[in-house]
Amino acid sequence: MKKLLGLFLVVAVLTACNNSAESTDNSKDSLDSIANLKKDAIDSSADARKNAIDSTTSAKKETLDKMDSLNKKDSTRK
Repeated sequence: MKKLLGLFLVVAVLTACNNSAESTDNSKDSLDSIANLKKDAIDSSADARKNAIDSTTSAKKETLDKMDSLNKKDSTRK
């Protein structure tokens, strides 16, 4: 039982060390990756909003054009 406990402690110590010098480089790369993903999400969200505004504006213009053409038809009938 003591051998198993000793083995467990050795494994725990080795796992805790985990090459901390490499982890800072990995952390920096991870932070860069996360930042890039967030930037991409913001860009795609902004593009989606721009497209929604453009399509809404186009739909409103088409509606106004239809209303204008109907008003012109009504005024010519009188």
